[in-house]
Amino acid sequence: MKANTASIRPHLSGILSGPLLCFILLACPAPASLGEQGMKSLAAIAWIIMWWMTEAFPLSFTALFGIVLYGIMGVLPLSRGFAFLSSPTCMLLLGSMLLLGALKDSNLIERYTYKVVTSAFVAHSPTRLMVLFGMAAGLLSAIMPNIPVAILFTSIAVALGKSMRAQPGHPLIRAMVVASGVGASVGGTGTPVGGVPNLLVIGIIASSLNYQVQFWEWSAFGMALCIAWLAAMVLFCHIFFLRGCSTGDSCFSVDVISERLESLGPVTIREKASLGVLIAALLLWCLGQPMANRFGIPALARLLDVSTIAVLCGVCLLFIPTGRDDTGRITFVLDWKTALASINWEILIFVSGVLAFGQVCIEGGIDKWLAGLVSPMLEGLSPSLTWLVLLAVSGILCQWANPATVISLLVPTTALIAAQKGINPIVACFTVGMVANLAIMFPFSSPPIAASILGSDDYASPKDFFRFSFPMVTVCVLLAWVIGMGFGPVVFPS
Repeated sequence: MKANTASIRPHLSGILSGPLLCFILLACPAPASLGEQGMKSLAAIAWIIMWWMTEAFPLSFTALFGIVLYGIMGVLPLSRGFAFLSSPTCMLLLGSMLLLGALKDSNLIERYTYKVVTSAFVAHSPTRLMVLFGMAAGLLSAIMPNIPVAILFTSIAVALGKSMRAQPGHPLIRAMVVASGVGASVGGTGTPVGGVPNLLVIGIIASSLNYQVQFWEWSAFGMALCIAWLAAMVLFCHIFFLRGCSTGDSCFSVDVISERLESLGPVTIREKASLGVLIAALLLWCLGQPMANRFGIPALARLLDVSTIAVLCGVCLLFIPTGRDDTGRITFVLDWKTALASINWEILIFVSGVLAFGQVCIEGGIDKWLAGLVSPMLEGLSPSLTWLVLLAVSGILCQWANPATVISLLVPTTALIAAQKGINPIVACFTVGMVANLAIMFPFSSPPIAASILGSDDYASPKDFFRFSFPMVTVCVLLAWVIGMGFGPVVFPS
């Protein structure tokens, strides 16, 4: 009885923490800069944050409950909250799930995983596997949307875990899941096409400083910083998860994996077709809109946004024939039952709840209120320290607010402060905008993190990302500061 009582207390505390914090905030006087409506918004999101942090309920349930709570408290109408389920982000997820459903069902992900693990570079070393895996996730997300990358690499990690019959919490698989989400978030900073926030930074620099950042300029500086961040990620994965996992067979058996690779036999038509559609999606994601704009076809450019491409390519898999079954019916790369099974509604519901969460922050003025709290910190600081504080503020705020919101608030402010302090304004704005992509602390920080947690099959938990994020964000902010001061003026002369 005592054991049962002891075990129920943390869960009960988590359940009560959300409404308790909400009612406390509602009882407090609202700051003048926030107002009564803003205070209600703050109380509502505080409830949801506490339930997410304590895992009082499943993440997706809490996200869904949040939409209802916002409606009850009058901070976001229910119709608008549930409309996020059909947002471009959710459609991108839906199409990506269809693509990855074909990759999984055809055994292509399993084959790729076994080939990587048994490669000469890995050579029985978990650390080398993490280097290859983490860098691949990050560099791929520099040229394609980071949500599909997170889902893909999480699927690879889970496939390896299941092939090893690894239990939840296995150090290597846990490290790979964390690297899937964090690598996808960090790697998106490498090139302008790595994410919508990058394009927002370019647009704000153009409007605030009358300077148009070129693709090569962003990529030259962005890839240098991206690779440094990915190296830091691999290092922290080793420190946090792979200590005591230094010998190959203590973490994974190469002999067993080699046998599983042989049992797959030759590459099938379904695998080739699945890979072909994925490559087509990658090319369209990278080149579709630029080429349409270059040839003066704006209607086609609008059609070729990342979410539309994902859905179209995913649906195409249902129409590509691969042969006939025993009854003589035509088989396709992806059948309807497999397509339905590949759609993870838990992730879609969670992401729609996160988008509603972000909208409440914006409409309640919480983002501006948080930014106002840190502005006095900049008074009396030297130019270099001012820059460092701006980077730190960007790194902190992006854990709680949408990166696009942080960029919209901080980059124009950075342009003004940098000009006043004698800092290279282009490099300062550039680095502050890039740091806003480091949203890795909570599952509501960014969709890639949520996708990795929800797709991890219990190999990793939100707590893994939470404790990993503190040193990771700190080091990444310092790297952005150092590389910005040293390499920034080379790419962007003042």
